[in-house]
Amino acid sequence: MIDIYDIHNHLLPGVDDGPQELSEAIKICKIAESQNTKAVIVTPHRKDVNENLSVQIVKDLVLEINQTLKEDKSDIEIKLGMENHIDLALLRDVEEGKALTLNDSGYILVEMPWEGRPPYIEDIIANLLSYGLTPVLAHPERMNVFEEEPKLLFDFVQMGCISQLTASSLYGKFGNNALNNSIDIMKHGLAHVIASDTHMAAGQRCYDMELGFTHAKRIVGLDMATRMCSINPLAVLQNQRI
Repeated sequence: MIDIYDIHNHLLPGVDDGPQELSEAIKICKIAESQNTKAVIVTPHRKDVNENLSVQIVKDLVLEINQTLKEDKSDIEIKLGMENHIDLALLRDVEEGKALTLNDSGYILVEMPWEGRPPYIEDIIANLLSYGLTPVLAHPERMNVFEEEPKLLFDFVQMGCISQLTASSLYGKFGNNALNNSIDIMKHGLAHVIASDTHMAAGQRCYDMELGFTHAKRIVGLDMATRMCSINPLAVLQNQRI
C-alpha cells in the first residue's frame, strides 16, 4: 500500500459538522493510520471557526490531538488548514489570518457555493492567484456550478488551480452523478488530488482513502492514482509545486 496524505478532513471535535468528542477524532486518526495515512490536514469550515470559535482554538486542538497520538505511539501527524467558502471577504480574511491555507503553504482549499452561481467567483479565484496562492477546488464532482457549467473547471485549472475529488465519490457513495462526474474529471486530466472529506468515524462520512485509491486505480491506473493520493497531496503538505 502506498503512503497516503489527506488534505481535506473535518476530524476536529466540536468545531463544525464533524465529530463532537475528542475520542471520536482520535478514532478517525487511528482509522486513517490503519489505511497507511502518514499525515492529515484538518480543514474546518472557515465560517464555523470565525463565527463560533477562533483560529487559536483550532490550533490548540491540533496540538492536543498530536500530543494524544504521540502518547499512543501513533505514526500519523495532524496539520492545520481550512475549508474556505468562496465569497467577497475571502482575500481580506487571508490577509487578516482568518482564512488559513493548507499547512501554512501556498495552497488554499476553496469551496464553491452549493447553490447559485455568483458572478464574482472568477474574480475571487484570479485575486487569490495574483496574491500568490494556488486554489485547491474542493470536490468539484459534487458542485452544481461545475455540473451545469463543465468548462468552468477547465478554465480554473488553466488559470492555475488544482482540483480535489472526494474518495467516496469514486465508488458511488454520493450517488451516480458524483461518480460519473468524477470519472469525467479524471479522464479529462482535471483531477489532481483525492481526499477523504471525513466527518465521522463511521457511516456515510467515514475515512475511506484506501477504497478511494483502489477505485482510482481501476478508473485511471496505478500511476495516476498514486499521484492523486500520495505524490500530489504530499507536495501540497510540503509546499512544493504540483
